[in-house]
Amino acid sequence: MRTLLLLIAGCTCLSPAFGQFLSKGTHEGVEIAYRWHHPKGKPSELQLKLKNTTETDKRVSIAIDLFYQGLTVESFEADTCVRAGQQLTGRLNGFYFIPERISSEQIKDGSAEVEVTRTLVTNEPCH
Repeated sequence: MRTLLLLIAGCTCLSPAFGQFLSKGTHEGVEIAYRWHHPKGKPSELQLKLKNTTETDKRVSIAIDLFYQGLTVESFEADTCVRAGQQLTGRLNGFYFIPERISSEQIKDGSAEVEVTRTLVTNEPCH
């Protein structure tokens, strides 16, 4: 039993930052969230989830900054169209970024912070 408790206490998979999407708010009917994914033997990925909760297609432009020790070290941008009621998620829909200036270890130990710095959502039909 003691070994089991030590394994659970040391497991980062139970942290909400690992595995579960963390909400970054809703903008003009589009829910925005992110999570870190740590594939074995590969660099960590920052995965996005966009969910259009309206009955209108939405054009979404988003900018994300990664901070380390209070400084912006990397920025990512994504532009897409999300159909009414549609959800776009992580690697499945191409909404992921692989940081080049922050290591997986820095991400796993909580040293890296994610901030959505720009969100522009407009009503626009998806083609």
